[in-house]
Order: sequence, then C-alpha cells, then structure tokens
Amino acid sequence: MIAHQTIIYSLDPAARSRLNAILLVSMFICMAAGSFLGSLLLAQAGWVAAASLMTGAALLALITRSVPFRRV
Repeated sequence: MIAHQTIIYSLDPAARSRLNAILLVSMFICMAAGSFLGSLLLAQAGWVAAASLMTGAALLALITRSVPFRRV
C-alpha cells in the first residue's frame, strides 16, 4: 500500500487527501468484490475455480504493473 501511495502522491502533491481517498475506496471495493467472487466460485465450482480467479487477478496485477508509467 505504501508503494501505491507513493505513486499516486507523485501525481499531484496538492491533491494528496483526494487521491488517498480514491485509492482507499477503490481498494475496498475491489477487495470486497474479490472476496465475494472467490467465495462464490469456491462454493459453486470448487477450489480449482477459486485458485484460477486468484491466479488471473495476480497476472492482471503483474501485467498492469509491467506497463511503463507515462506522465501526461
């Protein structure tokens, strides 16, 4: 989380509180959705489906992080 805050704080130092609020709200929503989907998949399709969701989320994060950041 500290690494993410460092990245977003460098975007606009004057808007730190707004950027932090957006970061925390989006993290909460995504983690809640992931918990819901993981529980649903585990109950409906078993461990392999839940593990596939986790693997897909990790790969998506890796791909997203691998893309070079360009400031506009």
